[in-house]
Amino acid sequence: MTPITKAFRWVELVVLFIGLPVVFYFNKLKLPKSIPLLVVFLIALLYLLASKSFSKKTFGFNGFSCWKTFGLRILISLLVISLLSFIFLPREQLFYLPLQNTKLWMLIMIFYPIWSAFTQEVIYRGFYFHRYLSLFKTEYHAIIINGILFGLLHIIFRNWIAVIGATIIGMVWASSYIKHRSILMVSVEHAIVGNYLFTIGLGYYFYVPDF
Repeated sequence: MTPITKAFRWVELVVLFIGLPVVFYFNKLKLPKSIPLLVVFLIALLYLLASKSFSKKTFGFNGFSCWKTFGLRILISLLVISLLSFIFLPREQLFYLPLQNTKLWMLIMIFYPIWSAFTQEVIYRGFYFHRYLSLFKTEYHAIIINGILFGLLHIIFRNWIAVIGATIIGMVWASSYIKHRSILMVSVEHAIVGNYLFTIGLGYYFYVPDF
């Protein structure tokens, strides 16, 4: 990669992964948040599909077989979420959606895995590592920055719980993706954790109406 190409690649990364979340944080674009997410997702998806150096098997499980580790990682994530929820959430907020707004909860359970989890994993894991990994000295540095950028995406929710939580779990999912190269695997994990967040009540910090 030439210095000029590398410089343009850095600018591109900054615009997409820092610029867009910051613009939405300051409410400069009077658009539903789902529109730029969908646009970036389609760009990332088409780029990966067109790239000859990107294995299309990555969209599937790609030979993933570490199901015990996968299950243990999810179990730990759910236990941590449960502990934090019971410590910090008001009692009336626990399981609020399934108990008080069942229709919205069911819609989230159905659409979150595809509309949010899969789209974000294509962008933040598949696209990010395929296009920008070469900018970093090591995979470790790329994983750390990936987690930070994933956390930055969540500034649109305007609370530190969403940002810090997304940063930490983003690093976990980035590490899993680097190890197994499976978008579907991290998407399933993302979907399970995300749906549980909204079920137990902690999803309150990860949601604002999309208008």
